[in-house]
Amino acid sequence: MAQPRSFSRLLLVAGRSDDHLVELTLTMLAAYGSFLLAEKVHVSGVLATLAAGMLVGNWGRGRSLTEHGGEAMIRFWDFAAFLANSVIFLLIGSREAMQPLGAALIPAGIATILVLAGRAIAVYPITALFDRTALATNRITQHILFWGGLRGALALALALATPTQLPEHDVLIAVAFAVVAFSIFVQGLTVPRLLRAASTPS
Repeated sequence: MAQPRSFSRLLLVAGRSDDHLVELTLTMLAAYGSFLLAEKVHVSGVLATLAAGMLVGNWGRGRSLTEHGGEAMIRFWDFAAFLANSVIFLLIGSREAMQPLGAALIPAGIATILVLAGRAIAVYPITALFDRTALATNRITQHILFWGGLRGALALALALATPTQLPEHDVLIAVAFAVVAFSIFVQGLTVPRLLRAASTPS
């Protein structure tokens, strides 16, 4: 309960200022402070930061934050996300350039198949439950939901964050990189075809 109260106090402070720089600073405190607080009590820092972002985005914007501050917040965090993605991919690229990727080829193939199977299990059976309701989705939409489940920087960041003492640490990172690469270069480049098929009148 302490964490939501802390966020609400930050947002109340933000609401008393018309300076968008102050508002941006408080959103940064909410993001990084929630992560540090969660790590201190041995819970997920990623989920805590996610909760902070949802709270700031849904409650702060348009209420505690000014209109100009809300727009500045979106632009700032868009750039921060782009920068974080770039750094993560640069770190992975520089690391994998020195790794024998051929040794992880079979595990990477198995991991990619398992990830796709997990996505299929998460999409097709669940959408089938709504076939006879107003929430029913057609087959091409289900294919888009399945094939459009792209992976990116978060998966790579989690792999990089694993302890170096973990058995097969380097292989784990190589496999995560391979799954993300498949997601971006195969799924990402072919999803537009599915989208065009969905928009074409039958």
